[in-house]
Amino acid sequence: MEKYSRWRDAGTGIQPFLPPVPPRTESSLLSTLSDAVHYIVGPIQGLIKLTLVLVLSLLYFLVNKVIGIIMVCVGPLARIWSRLWSTIFLRLILIASGFFFIKTETISLRRGSSRRSNNSGGGQQSTSKASSSSVQSGDIIVTNWTSYIDVIYLAYAYDPVFTQVYPQGKVRRIGFWKALRSCTKIPPPPLEEQEQEEQEGLYTLRELQQQAKENGWGPIVVFPEGTTSNGRALLKFAPVFNCYQPSERNGRFHVLAFRYEYRNLPPTYTVGNQFWHFCKLCTQFYNTLSVKRLANDDVPCNPAMTSSQEAADLASLAGKNATDDLVGGQLTVCLGNMSRLRKTNLSMMDKRDFLEYYHLRDKKSARKQEQQTIRNKKKK
Repeated sequence: MEKYSRWRDAGTGIQPFLPPVPPRTESSLLSTLSDAVHYIVGPIQGLIKLTLVLVLSLLYFLVNKVIGIIMVCVGPLARIWSRLWSTIFLRLILIASGFFFIKTETISLRRGSSRRSNNSGGGQQSTSKASSSSVQSGDIIVTNWTSYIDVIYLAYAYDPVFTQVYPQGKVRRIGFWKALRSCTKIPPPPLEEQEQEEQEGLYTLRELQQQAKENGWGPIVVFPEGTTSNGRALLKFAPVFNCYQPSERNGRFHVLAFRYEYRNLPPTYTVGNQFWHFCKLCTQFYNTLSVKRLANDDVPCNPAMTSSQEAADLASLAGKNATDDLVGGQLTVCLGNMSRLRKTNLSMMDKRDFLEYYHLRDKKSARKQEQQTIRNKKKK
């Protein structure tokens, strides 16, 4: 759309904030019949799926949150209780949403390496060195962000602490439900534009990591892009990793990449009505999600990264684009190479401007439509 051309990345030509266009497919009798069945049966199955999701969500809230408050008094059992029911209910919610199989694989970026494994169950890999090491409390999960489905999967797989990233590199701890809704929210403004009260509860990533480790909160999920894109490219990372040095080996990062395959409606979500998007997602017969995880010995700052030459190469690549956050630059290189997503020069602040412009156009359009309706009534 030309009216949004100012948010097209100059280097790649990609518009990462607009919903992606479904791929073109050759029309045939079979595909025509499939589309006809989808239009007829889709709304019915969508209503059934949506009902199941609502029931499962209510049960999840009651069992995991309400009863979980009582379990907090028991100490360590609270984490086990939350982890157990998150795994059960959130996987059922994903199945009810059409994500019957979730392909996961562990990837190594080293040349000549054959350490690559596949799994369709949606859990963590256990057939390679990288995946056999458990994700512990205080570990940091770094991933691209394309949809609220990403949040559900991460809560199912890890029961982590979610964070909201700020442009200056600070993070705020948020809950699962707020993380789901963050997809629809305008990214936060720079800290200097916020009130003093709004700046309370912000941490550097290292501070939050230390607290999570000491209190057993679970791993920390960081979406360094700070907002969702349409899954076609990576946005510029906020400088959340500038409190780490490339020479460190105790960062314990885990790098994941989400990718969706689709024929009609893309599960990626960047703008629009989130509930209506989910309703349409449920009308599809099935949805496909693949999750790639980078082998631990390829991840910067990890104890498993033993090759100093590889670390130096990463630092060199990162230094071309990151002067104040070298570790963030290294993670960008790793995530981009693993996911095969191109890096753009657009950031969460560009998404903020885009959403403000998008909502302003919506208001103007609604006002014009209302005025036209009034004129038509007067003519009658």
